[in-house]
Amino acid sequence: MSFGGSMFSEIIEWFLGRAGDRRQYARRAGAFPLSYRPTPQDEGDGHQAVGLEISPNGLMFMIDREIAASEYTVVARIRETTIPLRVRAVRNDTVEHQGKTWNRYMVAFLGVAADHWDAIVRYVNDEPEPDRRKMQNQEISERVDDAYRLLPLALQQKIVAMLVSQQRLEAPKPGQTPLLKLFYGGLVKRAGQTPAHRFNVHSRVKKGDELVAYDTRFLISETGEITLL
Repeated sequence: MSFGGSMFSEIIEWFLGRAGDRRQYARRAGAFPLSYRPTPQDEGDGHQAVGLEISPNGLMFMIDREIAASEYTVVARIRETTIPLRVRAVRNDTVEHQGKTWNRYMVAFLGVAADHWDAIVRYVNDEPEPDRRKMQNQEISERVDDAYRLLPLALQQKIVAMLVSQQRLEAPKPGQTPLLKLFYGGLVKRAGQTPAHRFNVHSRVKKGDELVAYDTRFLISETGEITLL
């Protein structure tokens, strides 16, 4: 499958013109309260840590102990909101702080309640808290995402199928717009391969009584090949 060079270029130019895409995955540095919980069932305050940086995709924190697990739960305090986050380890190192060696971890979000994800986005973008009747988790289900619709139908269908297989999206009914938004993440040059473009897809799925938000990264090559990151 091929886009055709000019068509793909026009799509990318359209994404680059959307200021909202650039803001959506910004990072905000600055200390915030955070605790580490080895399992989701842990109660109490957990092991205290220090949040250092956060984005809608993940966060960075430091703690005075090693964390061996590849997946675990942290609880962040953002503004006045307590936010449990299931995370996946990306990388780690050590830093010196107040005469001690701390372990620093960079993690990606595996799942977060939709209203909590919205709160993180507002915090990162330094936006005020809105009227709860206008929360983004309500708006996303009512609006057609122009960015998603801009992609060729075959790519739309493949992205939806991959998210459904990951249990990050409910399969839409015929004629129904899937509960997702798509953001452009930039060009990726790959040695010996055709250039590709990174896309972040924000999706939401009902799990029990809770609407859970996910952020999934895809690479889409200029020949139309999609790779899940």
